[in-house]
Parts: sequence; structure tokens; C-alpha cells
Amino acid sequence: MKILHITTMDHGGAGIAARRIHEALLKQGVESRMLVRFKKSDDDTITMAQPNKGLYSPPSIPLCEKIVRAMRRRGRCLTEVEHYERQMELLDRQHGAAFTMPISNYDLTNHPLLQWADILHLHWVENFLDYPTFFSAIEKPVVWTFHDENIAYGGFHYTDEAERLKEPFAKLENAFCKIKKDAFADAGHSIHMVALSAMMEQFCHQHALMTQLPVEVIHNGIRPEDFNMLDRHFCRETLGIPDEKRVLCFCASDINDNRKGLDTLVRVLESMHLSNIALLCVGQGRLPKCDISIIGTGPITNPRLLSVAYSAADLFVMPSYQEAFAQAPLEAMACGCPVVAFPCSGTEELIREDNGVRCSDFTEQALADGIGEALERMYSHEAIRRNTLARFDIAIIAHQYINLYNRCK
Repeated sequence: MKILHITTMDHGGAGIAARRIHEALLKQGVESRMLVRFKKSDDDTITMAQPNKGLYSPPSIPLCEKIVRAMRRRGRCLTEVEHYERQMELLDRQHGAAFTMPISNYDLTNHPLLQWADILHLHWVENFLDYPTFFSAIEKPVVWTFHDENIAYGGFHYTDEAERLKEPFAKLENAFCKIKKDAFADAGHSIHMVALSAMMEQFCHQHALMTQLPVEVIHNGIRPEDFNMLDRHFCRETLGIPDEKRVLCFCASDINDNRKGLDTLVRVLESMHLSNIALLCVGQGRLPKCDISIIGTGPITNPRLLSVAYSAADLFVMPSYQEAFAQAPLEAMACGCPVVAFPCSGTEELIREDNGVRCSDFTEQALADGIGEALERMYSHEAIRRNTLARFDIAIIAHQYINLYNRCK
């Protein structure tokens, strides 16, 4: 059985999740490859595709290139992709939103890896997968793990933005919805959807684009060897944090992303007036100015270095307003760190009484209550790690995918 994972990048949240599955399949003897638009790793089982559609098709003719450059200098859009990109850039400057296209300059249908594969496993594919060419030509089974809500919309990735920006984005959203609807109608193969949580599964059943597709839940997983419990004193000494501090850890790729809730967490901690509190922030971005002690590490991508941050903390706090199945709290729990989180998708499966607190709602008071409750509890770090690996070891998750692949053949 040959599996090809298709995802926009081999890094970032969804890219890391896809790579973990890919690598776990290889360990279990499954032939697996990845095809991406952007590649950072030096893994030779991961291939970076090249644009090959529209004006990007070879051969390259110097005179044509001169004409193209001249027309673009005059603001002319020469492809459908450029036409939509121009509109999206304008709207993004005016409103700002996570909004992507279901078309691209990548026609993957004749790529050698697609010919090689028995099953195509899609992950986060926006601005990479060209829906019209892909779904009309591919006749192989498709498994699709979706990492946000974009599958239900034309270009939006989150329901709150789809509702808030419905009017200014209406023309593009309607056009992209039609592209997706027509592409699914042309699909000559089976599509099996994978939701990362029960909440996301329920989301699928509520939206027209997916009501006819089979959906099952398979969670994100973690490699036990990547994240480990380390000596707390050593970790705090490494990070320059006194042993007597009570440390709360916050982690996000972009700590200034409003959806991740750092500003909310800071306001809550300032209002709680806790003694000896330090906030450890992991990720790219500007640290907020506030009255509490904040230690910023900058971005960390190495799992072993992340283990130092998680192991230094008393609590990992995730005040995210929206997630599909966040990996950071999973990583923290693999290091024995209890978690406090808003009740977004995935937290119902992740958090139990013996490993943290799932807040009652998305208010600042609920977050304050959750942090206060967690700080008063006694947790067994060894038990948190043991239970996390028993449920979310990537080998277990890979086996669930193998079962799904076998049913799809």
C-alpha cells in the first residue's frame, strides 16, 4: 500500500501533524511519501512540487516573458489565479482575514508521485491544491484530514470571520464556493473525511459541502521520543527562571495572533494578582507590556528544546478561541505538564480532571477560575505523561489511519 500525503508545507501546525503521520507509517512498514509546495526539511521522502499551470507552463520563451513582465507592470492580471490574488490582497489590507483560494498554479494530476500512490491523503492544501483539475482527474481513493473549517467555506477558514466579513468578501466567497461545489460534483473517486475531534465531526454534518461525505474522528498524535519530562530545576536554570516562581507556559507560532489569546491571558493574570507568577511565552512576536513577569524564548521548533519549556512550567495555558485539535497542549502533557484551556475543539478529548482544567466558557472570568483551580490541585506528572501516550502515541494514530486506508481501497 502506497500513501501520498499532500499538504501545502512540511512545517507549521498542519505540516508537522502530517509529517508525524508520514514518519509513523514509514516506521510501520508502509510506503509513504509527501508532496508539498513549501519545503524546509532535508527529508528525501518529501518532495517539493513546481508550478506548472497557466503562464508557468514550459517552454519559457524570452519574448513572451518580456511581454508578461510589461503587462504586469501595468497592473494587468494574466491568469485566473492572479485575478483572484489581486482581489484578496485588497480585501486583506482593508479587513484582514484568513482567506485562501481553491485554485492554484499547481496541476498535480500528472505528477509522478500521484501516479505512484494507491491512496492520496490530503491535509492542509490551501493555495496549493487546484480543486478543479485535481478532483476531475483523480480516480484514486482520497483521505482528507482537515485542520480548520475551510473545507466548509469558499475561502474563509473560521466561522467567526465568515460571519463578520460576509458582506465585503461575498463576491469572492460565492465564487470560491461554486468552484469547490463543482469540483466535488466532478469527483470520480471516493473521499473519506477525517475530523480531528468530535466537535469538528459535528461541524462537518452541519455544512452542505460535506453532508454527503463519510467522516470519522482520528486525533493528532505525538512521538514519545520527541517530548519528555525533564528535570524542572535544570530547565528553569537553563531559561533563567527562579525555582520559587509559579510558571505558566503559553506557546503559539505567532504569539500576537488574536485567535491564540495571549492578550486575554495577560489581562486575566494581571487581574488575579497572583504572587510569584511568571509567564513563559514561546513563539514569534512582540511580548506585551504588562505588570507581570514575562519571559520570551522566541520561536522554538526543536521538540527537545520545547520539552525544556514545557518541563519548566507548572501549567500550560491555551486561551485559544479556535482550534481543530491543538498540538501544543498535547506536547505539554507528554512532558507531564497539566493544561488549562478554553473549551475549543479537541479540548474535550484532551483534558480530564487528572491532567488539567477545561474552562466552562470563553470568558476571562472562566479562564481566571480555571487557572486558579489548576494551581490549587496536585498533579502526578508521570501519570499525565503515561495517560497522554496511552491515548495519543503517533503509532496508535498511524494504525487508525492504516485501518482507514484498508477500508478505502
